[in-house]
Parts: sequence; C-alpha cells; structure tokens
Amino acid sequence: MIDFFVGYTPGREIANRKCRQSLEQFGVATHDVPHYWVPKTNNPFARTRYLVPLIDYKPDHKWVAFVDDDFLFFKNPLSLYKTLDDSKMLYCCKQPEYVSVTTVKMAGKEKRKGWRNVNYPRKNWSSLMIFNKEKFPLTIKEIFHSPMSYLHQLEWTGSEENIGSIPLEWNWLVGEEHCPDREDINAAHFTLGGPWYKEWPKSVYDKPWLEMEEYDYSKDFA
Repeated sequence: MIDFFVGYTPGREIANRKCRQSLEQFGVATHDVPHYWVPKTNNPFARTRYLVPLIDYKPDHKWVAFVDDDFLFFKNPLSLYKTLDDSKMLYCCKQPEYVSVTTVKMAGKEKRKGWRNVNYPRKNWSSLMIFNKEKFPLTIKEIFHSPMSYLHQLEWTGSEENIGSIPLEWNWLVGEEHCPDREDINAAHFTLGGPWYKEWPKSVYDKPWLEMEEYDYSKDFA
C-alpha cells in the first residue's frame, strides 16, 4: 500500500502528533521525516521531504507519500491507491496559481522573525506528494544542492505530464480564498497556521483538530 512520512518540526511536535493520529485512525502506517534546517525556509523538512522515496524501507511498496505536519485527515487517503497510474512520477494536488491572503507565515509572527509567505508557481503542490519510487530521479546530492525553487516547483519531473493529479479536497488550504470552509473535504491543510499557535486564522476545522488525539511516539519503538 502506501506509508506516509509526516513532516516534523522540533518545538511544534503537537502538529505532527495530530497529523499522524489522523492518519493512523484509518490504519495508515506513518513515520517522521528527518529534519534539517535550511536558511530562509519555514520548516526543517523543506529539503528532506524529497528523501522519502530513497529512505522508505519497504521494497514491496511501489508508492510512498509525504505530507506536511499541519494537515488533518478526515478520510482515508489509502483510497487513492487504486487511482494511481504507474506511468506517473508522482501525484499531488495541483493548486491553481494563487496569491496568498497573507504575506507573513504565522510562525514568523509568533517568533517575530517575519517569515515570508512567498508566492510562486505551483505553490503548495509539494505539501502532499505520493511518489512512484521506481521513477524517482533525484539523488541525495541533488536534493541537498539544487535550488529550492527547482525542488518545490517540481521542475525535476521534467514535464507536468509526469505529475498525476489528486483532488484538491485532499489538500484544502485553510484560510485561502479559493478554499472556503466546507464540511465535505478530505483533509484540512492549516498552511497559514493552526490551533497550535496562540493566534491563528480561525476556521470550522479548528474543533476537529483540537479534539483529535495525539499520536503516541512510543509506538515507533514497539
């Protein structure tokens, strides 16, 4: 099937715990992504997310997924498995080109570092990716030495024909204009900040996030 590797930010573990539990409730196997801080990035898995197809240890699994830690799943993403085409290099939610409603990430406001919320082509396409391990072209050297734009704009796929599409309901950008509050989405992405901050853009998805249990890290060593 598909294992999910979830972003992990030291000091913000609760987001990771909630995201992993929201997946585990559907029987999805989850793991943490290695963290490595890169200057001028908003999280420590900006590059290491692309290691996932290389470090997944299950040779019988053709597909493996990465997801940011600020997601909360309401439906089982394993249902996507039967829709995957082996000819594709990866799958993601192809967000329309948009301008964010804010210019500063919530983490930047809270930490007073002014982390910019930059607009760029294919923004948030890389926040949820299902990789075809057999077709993944990047090497470790390329992952750590390529420009961030080359990685996050998925230029390394060569052509958009190599990128399969997942419905946007699996990566619903909470607070952005093209993603108004709806009850029928599959996963909420608190890309502008969520209830783990003292202040955040409020939404109808706050309550289920607050009510979600936290993943028990001791399971990773069982």
